[in-house]
Amino acid sequence: MIDVFVFSGVNLLDISGPVQAFHSTPGTKKTPYKHRFITLDGKNAITSCGMEIVAQGSMSNLADQADLLIPGGCGVDNHLKNEQLAKILRGFIKNSSTNRLISICSGSLILAASGLLDGREATTHWSRAQMAKSMFPNVIWKLDTIYTKSDQIYTSAGVSTGIDLALSIIEEDHGTGISLNVAQELVVYLRRTGGQRQFSHLLEAQIKLEPKLLQLVDKITSNPAQNWTLSALANQANMSPRTLDRKFNQTLNTSPVQFVELTRLNQARVLLSKGVSMKQVAGLCGFGDLQKMRRSFTRHLGITTTEYIQHFGPAEN
Repeated sequence: MIDVFVFSGVNLLDISGPVQAFHSTPGTKKTPYKHRFITLDGKNAITSCGMEIVAQGSMSNLADQADLLIPGGCGVDNHLKNEQLAKILRGFIKNSSTNRLISICSGSLILAASGLLDGREATTHWSRAQMAKSMFPNVIWKLDTIYTKSDQIYTSAGVSTGIDLALSIIEEDHGTGISLNVAQELVVYLRRTGGQRQFSHLLEAQIKLEPKLLQLVDKITSNPAQNWTLSALANQANMSPRTLDRKFNQTLNTSPVQFVELTRLNQARVLLSKGVSMKQVAGLCGFGDLQKMRRSFTRHLGITTTEYIQHFGPAEN
């Protein structure tokens, strides 16, 4: 059972994403998770997009042996000083060592306000980063990651990452096969590990880089196997190597050569998830040999290529 706390101004996707993941179990006759929507006072709640959610209970009457999910949204701010809610959350953790407390997006700020995240690693939506660090300095904020786990407390960065966290919990409870089936059912492009960044390096580049450098990025992504030395990159951008290196580091906090490696890594992940052999992937993506590709996976993702395929490769029929 999962109790889902809803409130006025809650983000609907923070609820529907993980709840649908928990509900979807292809290949099984019985859904392993049940859920109900609860509010602080037992009254219905209006989401930030105007949809009304019917309350099936209240926070003062949590289900026995149930996990508790706290979503985010603009309405979070109205609950940060709610001592009644904070007391309920503290009691939830105190009275059970097994039931999970799961936050989605800015819902982690509610957990932080209750004191439950002090001394723990946690994450939240990138737009709340400064607020989180300022208001709750005792939390070990991992704001460049998509989800965290600390004992029975789980936090995710927001919206789509709630699905990533839900899939991770499903895998924890029911194994990789079921979680991969759920990912396929939801047409999730790629399940991500918790240590990955909230923003992909390519999205960050599209947002921040000047047009001339975006043209260079397009050339890198269209032909990652090319010998992209710093000199070659500078020639393509029509600027000096020093200027190119400075612009990338100032804008993206990474060097041009490191950007190339991340691009190759991203394309390698896609190909491996489709079942392309490791040797082919290493050649197609410009790593040159398997050892270089393996080192890149370990350095940036914290897992080996073999582990990656086991977790994110094509699901077996």
